[in-house]
Amino acid sequence: MSGRFMYEIGAVSKPPLSYTGHLFLMQSTVSMSSSDKPSSATSASIADWAQVNIAVWAAQGRIDERAVPLAGFARLVEEAVTEVGDAQVHVVLSAQERDASKGAGEPIAKQVWLRIEAQTYVPLTCQRCLSPVATELVVSQDLRFVSSEDQAAFEDEEAEEDVLALELVLDVQALIEDELIMAMPVVPMHSDCQPEGWQASEPLIEDKPNPFAGLATLKKVQ
Repeated sequence: MSGRFMYEIGAVSKPPLSYTGHLFLMQSTVSMSSSDKPSSATSASIADWAQVNIAVWAAQGRIDERAVPLAGFARLVEEAVTEVGDAQVHVVLSAQERDASKGAGEPIAKQVWLRIEAQTYVPLTCQRCLSPVATELVVSQDLRFVSSEDQAAFEDEEAEEDVLALELVLDVQALIEDELIMAMPVVPMHSDCQPEGWQASEPLIEDKPNPFAGLATLKKVQ
């Protein structure tokens, strides 16, 4: 994707951000009918993400692109140290079916995949100066769905992607929020700041008596 967004969080604003790379590029690899085209990247509701039949989305090659209010993600808002205002979360959801690897002579099975790409800014507390810092959160995560919880637990340990059990109804909004929360830094900080009242100082070098000075005096006397 190439795009430029302005994010404002309370009194903190961030300059436009240019995206390059694979974000949004799956639009060119998945065929869509006119009804499956991404929704407008303006502010949109996220209520329909709460109950998604992800298997149907994958069969359709569904791509859903939106800019939605950060205020709709309650757990993220709880982490914010100032009002989030009109801050947006830019999201691209790409669902598709992929052939599962099978042994020779076995029928080719289809697996459901979902790619979550999201980006936003959340005001957190800088651990250096203790003032708010607009912290960028970026997510790019593949999810693969299998038939059972046991299979998901077994395959997730060695898989690069996250492996989940396929459910009839999936709360995609919660998945997006989970990924954004996991993207939060352990120690948020401004790129260049110092604690209030802090100033550099030269290390103190004390003039301590030489413990061997007395030995030198005794040697002269001898």
